[in-house]
Amino acid sequence: MIKHQSEVPQGNALRRLTVLSGLLGALIKGGRASLSELGRHMEDPTDLESRVKKAKRWLQNKWTDVTVHFIPYLLPILHSLSKAGELVLAIDGSCVGKDCMALMVSVIWRRRAIPICWVVRKAPKGHFPEHMHVAIIGQVAMLMDSILEQDCRIFLLGDAEFDGCELQQSCLAHGWEYVLKTAKDTLVADHPNMEHASAFGHLAASIGQKSLFLPQMYVAKQGFGPVNVLFWHDRTRYDRPLYLLTSLEYGPQAETYYRKRYHIETFFGDIKSRGFHIHKTRIEEPQTLFNLLIVASLAFIICILFEFDARTSAQLGKFCRKDRIDSLSVFQIGLRAVRFYVRHAMNLSFQFSKNFP
Repeated sequence: MIKHQSEVPQGNALRRLTVLSGLLGALIKGGRASLSELGRHMEDPTDLESRVKKAKRWLQNKWTDVTVHFIPYLLPILHSLSKAGELVLAIDGSCVGKDCMALMVSVIWRRRAIPICWVVRKAPKGHFPEHMHVAIIGQVAMLMDSILEQDCRIFLLGDAEFDGCELQQSCLAHGWEYVLKTAKDTLVADHPNMEHASAFGHLAASIGQKSLFLPQMYVAKQGFGPVNVLFWHDRTRYDRPLYLLTSLEYGPQAETYYRKRYHIETFFGDIKSRGFHIHKTRIEEPQTLFNLLIVASLAFIICILFEFDARTSAQLGKFCRKDRIDSLSVFQIGLRAVRFYVRHAMNLSFQFSKNFP
């Protein structure tokens, strides 16, 4: 981990990085994000109480910083993915810890979502206000502007919570494309004064067609636009129609991208019930949970990176049934492999920068 730092860490900086490494190992091995479980699985000769306090200090330390302890390991991944000429981002929120919510933007890769940026606030459930949507998009845009060295199209995907006019305008201002779900009672019209406006729920495709694409429309009471709108009802996939707002000018392309939005939900599942149970921890302070997400996100990335080596390993049959390997996700294969290697004191070898097409 040291080689990804801009400067060789020394003193307290090195100690914080060492504790982070211990927390990563503890979270992967134990599969529980509670302080007691993190302390129990940390590789440290001190008493359990001391290990728990060490974990707590790191999570509450004012020097714990996402720009130091997460971004350096994310940058080579984003560089590699951007070589394809596009990055597909998804935005969503989910419950974490005790009575808190995380709003997260992730990049989609191999049916998984790699976290990029997040905020945490005290709220047991519900939606984030639109100004927080716009703020986190601004943070991601600044990150992208600082690292992307070539032309790269950026697409943002989101469900109906993120259909606000300010968010759409923010995407356009940053030069991003977007496909966002909206509600059936959202107003749509062909003129900005919204004369003769009707609700999306009144739209329907022609008989025998699954979609209806309307370019250069205006939406919401304030007549935001022009924006392209799409009615889409693929009955083989969805019980109800989807109503989409998009900057894309071709309906089938918008459909193709929107299907990828659901991959961000796989990430939340992986750091929750399928992996680290971050929703079960009793931590209730937003900043502490923010820092815990640094650990969970890095642990997740380690697992999906190690899947490459695990799938071709001679040890594969020791931790996965080969006849059912296709039913396991990238994350599950990597997680089982890391735990097996650690349990048997085998050498782990991976880089944050490799194996991304």
